[in-house]
Order: sequence, then C-alpha cells, then structure tokens
Amino acid sequence: MSEHLDNFDELKALLATSGVDLIDATEALQDSLGKLDGSHFQGRISVSTMAKLVLCEILPANYTQIIYLDGDTQIVSDLGGLENAVVPEGRFFAARDYTAIHDFLDTGKNSHYFNAGVLKFHRKGWIGQEALELFARNPEACEGKHDQGALNYVCGSSLILVSNRWNFPKQFLHLVNMSALSIVHYMAHPKPWHGTFFPWTDRESQVYVHLRKAHPIYNSLYRGISFDRKALYKYRSMRARIKHAIEANGPNPRVQSLLVGDYAV
Repeated sequence: MSEHLDNFDELKALLATSGVDLIDATEALQDSLGKLDGSHFQGRISVSTMAKLVLCEILPANYTQIIYLDGDTQIVSDLGGLENAVVPEGRFFAARDYTAIHDFLDTGKNSHYFNAGVLKFHRKGWIGQEALELFARNPEACEGKHDQGALNYVCGSSLILVSNRWNFPKQFLHLVNMSALSIVHYMAHPKPWHGTFFPWTDRESQVYVHLRKAHPIYNSLYRGISFDRKALYKYRSMRARIKHAIEANGPNPRVQSLLVGDYAV
C-alpha cells in the first residue's frame, strides 16, 4: 500500500487469511519518490505509479524473481508459465504496449515498445533506479508516459519481449479468444469494477461485485464513478457492441499471432 488507510491493520489481517502479505510502503515511497511528488506530480497523479521503479527498496530481500502487476490487471488463467520462467540478472520480461499493437494492426510495423503494467525482473540489475533518475532529470524524454516512458528509454538490451498473453490490452478483447490469455490489462477508463462495458462481459466485472460482497472492508475500499460518466460509458459500450455484432468479426489472426512465437514465455 502506498497510501494511508484507516483500516490497514484489519485489511492486512483479512488478506493474510488468503496468503497475501500486505506491506505498508508509505514511508519507503516517500523517501524514494517524495521529491518527485512535490515537483512533477504535485498531487495530480498518484506517485505510486512510479513505485515499480523502486520495488527493490520495498520488498523483503529474499525475493529475487519479481512479478509486478498493475492494479487494473485481471488474472484469467494459470500463471505457471510466467512464474516458472527465470529472468537472468540484469534483464526483465515485458509485452508489447497497446500502442505497439495498434500500430502493428494498422501499418504492420513491428515495434518492441513495451507496456510497464506487467513485468517480471531479476532483482539484481533491475533498471528501475536508472529509469527514475532519467525521469527526474528529463521527464520530456518519457513522452508523457512517466514510468513506462522512462523504462522504454533506458532499457537497451535488458528487455526480453514476452507474449501478449501475459499482458493483453482490454481494447482488443473482442479480437481474441479469452481462453488464449492469462492476464488482461484494463488500461484507461472505464474499469471492470465500474460495470460491464464492451468489449468485456459480466463474467469479468462480476468478480469485483462478489469481492465487495465478501467482506465490508473490501466494500469500503471501492470508489465508484458518477452517474453521468457511467451513462456515457454505457452509451459508448452499447454502440461498440452493436457495431461488432453487425460486422460479425471473429478472432483476428494478426492479434492471435502476438500470443505465439519465439518468446521466452
């Protein structure tokens, strides 16, 4: 956790029953990112978006193979392949970003610009600190992408590209078989905990409803959206779903091709 919670102890105890160790990283992140929060972000964006860069300062020392997941990701099948794949020292796993996939579908350009929402890296040689220093020194070089832009800028040969099955953008869900995916990334708005919007279904959004009903603490953490915003999302979703139904397009072979190939995992 990167922000103070009044019910932190109760939440920590509840999560422990499911084998989850909740760590309060507020002070550690303030030490590492406080100056950045006061200068560049100024409260407009949560500085926790940069936390992946300094995870090695937060996590217990016994962890060497680290999997990082953004909060708006959803695990939809077994992670065994990603968990068991060993990242060499000084390297990290990442998958193509939404923008790279969009360009690939639109122009055929094969870009290795990666998304930083799902990463696996070796603790020794992690480039997070280098990326943080770049961002603090020259944020314009990151082209508005904060941590992701900084990591892409400094990664060099440390990147090992992996299949997009481990980080699949929600925007293309209607072009792929869900059974082929392991992690879906709900980048940008709306989010599945706000409701069911094209291209996902009730199955993906109801898990959050069930979780909120499972315990009052979970429900207390929920932050909804305004009626007007939800109505707008519903309208856009209905329009997109009708368009997709009329076109009757199935899985896109070019999208499917991003899930298989000569990847480390």
